[in-house]
Amino acid sequence: MKWAKELSIIVPIGKKDPSWTFLLKQLKKLPKDVEIIFSASEPIEVNEKIKGQAQVKVVQGKEGRAKQLNLGASQSSRALYWFLHSDSQLTPSSFQAIERAAQLANNGIFYFDLGFFDGPRWMAINSLGVWLRSHWLKLPFGDQGFLISKKLFWELGGYDESALFGEDHLLIWKAHERGIPILPVRGKILTSGRKYSQHGWLKTTIRHLSLTYQQAKAECLRIYSQKKKAT
Repeated sequence: MKWAKELSIIVPIGKKDPSWTFLLKQLKKLPKDVEIIFSASEPIEVNEKIKGQAQVKVVQGKEGRAKQLNLGASQSSRALYWFLHSDSQLTPSSFQAIERAAQLANNGIFYFDLGFFDGPRWMAINSLGVWLRSHWLKLPFGDQGFLISKKLFWELGGYDESALFGEDHLLIWKAHERGIPILPVRGKILTSGRKYSQHGWLKTTIRHLSLTYQQAKAECLRIYSQKKKAT
């Protein structure tokens, strides 16, 4: 499959985070020509039996999701990047969608719908909120599995390593600024809702909404200011 030979899956791994091992077991269901890059901030060991199912590469660098994502991308030998979080879990629709989207990736940034495989019972509300934010406002987040061409990613400057949070959000705003389409792939990825259990569903939801609003407001003002200076 031509698309498989062009695809790198890039996964940042935080310290003492074992969730990537389950993701790797799922990724081995993809064609063996797909390249998988784990970008870690500490040494990790990839099971050789699983490693033999795909072209797996492990790179190590400074801690920080944006730094790790950029490092993984810089080590890729492929024309397409699919960024996943280490606790991502794929669904049957994920595998169908990635094949479709990989053949269209030069047309914009693609993202998946999001569900939660654990967390409080209220997580269905968060899934709906993610759908509305990404489909209506065109503001998907990184846990929705961005698929983007190598060329476009580096033209946008990669992920902002100076950002304290929301490096994925900032990448999407840079795309909006340039009129690049943000498109759904009609597939779903699952992620963990454990932080909502640990810190409280309402408190965590409000915090995420507040941070998103603050960052979106700052980006809108920045873009407006630049356009005003240009006129």
